[in-house]
Parts: sequence; C-alpha cells; structure tokens
Amino acid sequence: NERQTCAYPYPDIKIRWSRFPLQRDWLRDCATCTGPVLIMDVRDSIFQLDPFGPGSPPIKGLQVFQEHPNQTTKHWITNGPLSNCKGRETKPLWFNMPMLCSGTTIGTRAAMLKYLEAMYGEMKDWAAQTKCHFSLNGDDQSIHNYLFYTGQLPFANSIPNRVGIVNTAGVEGSVVFKAWRQQGMDEEGLEQGISANRPFPGATDKTWMGPKEYNLTDEFGFFTQADGTRSRVVHQADRFGMYYWHRWLPKQSFVQDPMARAARK
Repeated sequence: NERQTCAYPYPDIKIRWSRFPLQRDWLRDCATCTGPVLIMDVRDSIFQLDPFGPGSPPIKGLQVFQEHPNQTTKHWITNGPLSNCKGRETKPLWFNMPMLCSGTTIGTRAAMLKYLEAMYGEMKDWAAQTKCHFSLNGDDQSIHNYLFYTGQLPFANSIPNRVGIVNTAGVEGSVVFKAWRQQGMDEEGLEQGISANRPFPGATDKTWMGPKEYNLTDEFGFFTQADGTRSRVVHQADRFGMYYWHRWLPKQSFVQDPMARAARK
C-alpha cells in the first residue's frame, strides 16, 4: 500500500511522498538543468503549448498554482490532515484560503531545490508523529498549502486559476462533467456509461465542447485562459470525462508521438 509503505532510498517517508526528494536529487545532480523547472503529475496533464516557449512569462522564484476559486483549503484534503496534525486553532493561517495544487509547480532551479527540500523536511516531521499519519493520496497537498500559507516559502508566488502557465482544470471539470452526465440520465433516460461518453453541448467536428456554452475552450477544443488565450499546460484535464479524455483527445495530433506512429508503420 503506497499510502502507508516506505521504501529505499527514502524509508523515512511513504512511497507516494518520495517523488519530492527524488525530484530534488535528480535536479541537483543534473548539471545542465539550469533553466526554469516544471514538476508535475503526468498522468492527467497535457501540453497545448511549450510552457517556456515564446510569449511565456518570465520565471522568478517559485510559482504555485491555484485551483478553481470555489475550491479553498476548507476542503477535506487540506482541512482534515492539517487540523489533526497541526492543531485546531481558531483561525489558522492556512484555513479558507485559495487551494494550491501540489500536482504542478514551476520555478527557477534554485527556488525549486529549496521548495523540494522544504517539502521533504516537513514530510519527515509528519512521518515522525502518529497524529500526522493519514491513509490517503492527497496529503502532500496539505503540506504544500501549509508551507505556503505559514510563510515557509517566501520565494513563492500564488498564481490565480487560468492565469499562469498551468491551468488546473479539475474542479470545474468534475462539476461540468457530472452535470452533463446527470442531465442525459434524467432528461433522455440514458444509462450512466452512455450519458458519460457524449460530446458536450456546442461540440462540432473540430471540438468536443462548445466555446460559447462553457467559456472553457476555443473553437478547436483547446483549453483557454481567463482572457481567452490558449492555456500552455492543463492539469487534471481527465476530469472532463470519457468522451474528451478517451475518444476526442487521443485523435489530436498535438498529443500524438510522431516517432511512435512511425514505429507502428
């Protein structure tokens, strides 16, 4: 169980956390890695543009990315672990603040190394205290938010949702997808699986969701920023459901590996 098991080379923390010191080690040992750094969950993320390409904002210090404004640190993923581990103060610094996603972080080499070291240090403290042991997947996000809101990452800047290099789309994706699936079940009598595997309203032969209907994508199906420009990196894109993630997206050239296609021929 990776939620509770520890392993070499970091037996002092659980496996799910070990990516943070491992990333620190890989970055530290890479002498040629001198430019800006992006660490991310790769399973549910896509690149729509080069994150550091032309037009990208300059990277200074560390950038941490907010989820949808409706998602705050009152959510159980942060409030539960932090209340138990750090105590139930009347108004803790981290309570009811914009939720910061620990799945994607950007920074300079120096800032990223300091961040990863701080995460590992706090994780060791949690591992040493029984009250800070939790059998869940997301408590690294609890630590991520705790460090930022208690001032332990003074070199970090909090980037609003759909403004920076990373668009963390999961919260809105879950809401939109579940509502569309339920509508098909309630109004059309569709089975759940069939209702979940449909294009969204406004979809055309070029896109999977209507830009005007949701104001989340452009006319070609790419996710957009709050100002309508194309997002560079989209995290938690799979939350928009089966049709987008398993049927529409794999057919798009920007997520296909030309070398893999050539090898199959």
